[in-house]
Amino acid sequence: MKKSILNLVTSVKGRLLEFPGIVNSIEQKDLLFMKKLMSWITALEELFLTYNISEASELAGLRSKILAPAFSGSKRNAVRKTQLKIASEILYDLQHTVLEVLTPYESRIEESRELIRQLLTIVSQTKTISYDCDQPFDHLVNDIWRFISSHEQLKAGAVKLKTSLIMSDIQLLIAEEIDLKDF
Repeated sequence: MKKSILNLVTSVKGRLLEFPGIVNSIEQKDLLFMKKLMSWITALEELFLTYNISEASELAGLRSKILAPAFSGSKRNAVRKTQLKIASEILYDLQHTVLEVLTPYESRIEESRELIRQLLTIVSQTKTISYDCDQPFDHLVNDIWRFISSHEQLKAGAVKLKTSLIMSDIQLLIAEEIDLKDF
């Protein structure tokens, strides 16, 4: 079963927005830096695994570099300093890996969003669908989708959208892009 790309992008972007705080915590020598970083990495690994994204293994590999000194037999303070050094050295690699995963998904959503804008413009020009404020908004979204899916000239756009996104993502993008004054 395909999973929501919109949810993936939103989740990954949220995690990336946490990254400056993590970097600030190492700069400020926050004692919780290592815990924050490991939690951040683990959360992203789990998210990537949920979506079968192979870069989860790259994140796990980078996390293993941080963990490795704990098995060296050195004193606790030496291990902690070594782990902090390694963590600070791989911060950019972590961020870069996550951003590399995010970029193609963001592009796919933006392409779909642009196609939906074009389709909505065409649908609104036909004047066949109008918004009834007494009906739930999702009825309008569903009516628009049915029209796009069944209209001979718009059907190709519907097929393209269905190959890129799951139905709930398509509906959400339609809802986000609708300008009610056009309907």
